[in-house]
Amino acid sequence: MDSLLRCRLFFVVISSLAAGYILHGLPSGIAFRFRPTPADWTPTVDAVFAAGAGGGSRASARSTYELKCATCHGASGRGDGWTAWLFRLKVGDFTNPSSIQALPDDYLFQIIKHGGASLGKPGMPSWGQELTDQEIRDLLVYIRSLAVPRPQSQPTGGAR
Repeated sequence: MDSLLRCRLFFVVISSLAAGYILHGLPSGIAFRFRPTPADWTPTVDAVFAAGAGGGSRASARSTYELKCATCHGASGRGDGWTAWLFRLKVGDFTNPSSIQALPDDYLFQIIKHGGASLGKPGMPSWGQELTDQEIRDLLVYIRSLAVPRPQSQPTGGAR
């Protein structure tokens, strides 16, 4: 009887931890996330981002990416993070130059700052309460640097 009680107690503890993780660690906007109003919209300057002038260091942007983004978007930015796989989320691939360069800097800035729920991407959490605008700009420059054009394969001259 004592072992049955221990098993039940263990199950309750594990269930409570799992529920806490889902409510607080789930990368989505279902919990108490900030939803911006039009007055909260942060104006940005696209030309500054396009020139790669985030203002901060690349090392700090990389560490921010690894801490905040890599669990979903993957360490290399391919969208293959373990959280995305676990919750079956379709996340952006930052290594594809045609898709990432097509997105305006302002859109990416807003989705990082205010979360995806406000822009039709409900799986993306908001980071505006944890990151400053400058950190988000630096992060955006780092994300854009992941989209390196892939080299074209050179045809060989051995056609016979």
